[in-house]
Amino acid sequence: MEMFLNTANPFVIMFYTLIVAGLIFVARRYENVVLLIVLIIANISFLIYHSVTLEKLEADQVEMISQVYHCIGFDLIMLLLIFISYLWVDNLNAKKKKIKSYDDGLDWFWNKL
Repeated sequence: MEMFLNTANPFVIMFYTLIVAGLIFVARRYENVVLLIVLIIANISFLIYHSVTLEKLEADQVEMISQVYHCIGFDLIMLLLIFISYLWVDNLNAKKKKIKSYDDGLDWFWNKL
């Protein structure tokens, strides 16, 4: 179980990235944000797990501390990606059903660029 939670491993990063990309594709295709909400909750739980792990480590375990920081960094990047995907799919769903989406989707993001 510990191996699957170690997101500093490049193979685990590739595996999680493929899973997240696949679920984003499915959520976009069916215009259903529930999968993305589940991904956000799972990613936040990974982030909490890694933060607690970092807190439990001793100061002399430098390599483990570095590894956990890499895990936290990956968790934060994936959280940003999933959140932007959530806003995107929510905006697509709102346009299809002609309802107001949460804060106009990604309009705030694209206007800044």
